[in-house]
Amino acid sequence: MTAATKMFGSVRHRTLMVTGGCGFIGSHLVRALVARGARRIVVLDSLRYGNPANLGQTSASVEVIRHQLGKDPPADLARALAGVEGLFHLAAEKHNQSVDSPIEVLRSNVEGTHTLFDLAAAAGVKKVVFSSSLYAYGRLLGSPFSEDEVPRPTTVYGISKLCGEHLLGHFAKTRGLPYNVLRYLFVYGPRQFAGMGYKSVIVKNGERLLAGDPPVIFGDGKQTLDYVYVDDVVDATIRALESDISNETFNIGSGQPTSIEQLISTLIAVSKRSATAVHEPPDWTAGSFRVGNVDKARRLLGWSAATSLAEGLARTFEWTASGRAQPLQTQKL
Repeated sequence: MTAATKMFGSVRHRTLMVTGGCGFIGSHLVRALVARGARRIVVLDSLRYGNPANLGQTSASVEVIRHQLGKDPPADLARALAGVEGLFHLAAEKHNQSVDSPIEVLRSNVEGTHTLFDLAAAAGVKKVVFSSSLYAYGRLLGSPFSEDEVPRPTTVYGISKLCGEHLLGHFAKTRGLPYNVLRYLFVYGPRQFAGMGYKSVIVKNGERLLAGDPPVIFGDGKQTLDYVYVDDVVDATIRALESDISNETFNIGSGQPTSIEQLISTLIAVSKRSATAVHEPPDWTAGSFRVGNVDKARRLLGWSAATSLAEGLARTFEWTASGRAQPLQTQKL
């Protein structure tokens, strides 16, 4: 569904909104946008899982607004969108929450996303980048995910993400709202765990190594995933807004298969700890293979992941070992 539109151009001197901007990926994105000279960044976040401290020492150009999509008054959201030129939509109820609170996931990720896109079109937003997920595909096995395959999500979270993609297609057709969809693979890096968010296998085992405990592998460790470092994901996300390519869907991953066994071995090496992993009974991921084909992002966005697994894990372990975010300096909450 490629459509060449008027190029959005650089984020420099632009007014932008980042939903979920106090979360893991969102906070890295906000910091990058500040560094690239964005004039004003409106961070929209429910603060249920995100932490404003993740934004670090930003500047007065960053304004944090507490808002829960699908629940808080749309009029507040409309006011927040005034003057916004580019919208990065990362906010979502996550996969783990969909198990216990499917209605909340649908309310936020479908109803709230519909309202956001509707108001963005009305506000004259020039382009939207939507952070979708590998869970939109649904399958756990087979060849690398391809953007042209028919998605068959099997979780409420995956269904909600695919619905968000279709909503963008609807608004592109009916309101002329350009967009790009990014299906993130397994993103990792500093600040991955915030508040009540999901603590990944990397953070959990990093903490175990720091405590002198052995890392844990569930099953035989042959389950294989596509790990991509957060700075590379942020670069892809900004490129998706700045590019003259619109109305497309892209896998954003390393394109490299990594087994849990390989992941833990590399984590032990970069930690410089002497440890041997212990195996526990298999979980639901046993035998899975979830890797993305990233040729399309390389071809159309000129993007590919640049951070090696060893380098990314070393940075993540250093963060786990040494500290948390700096206090935030923004205009208001």
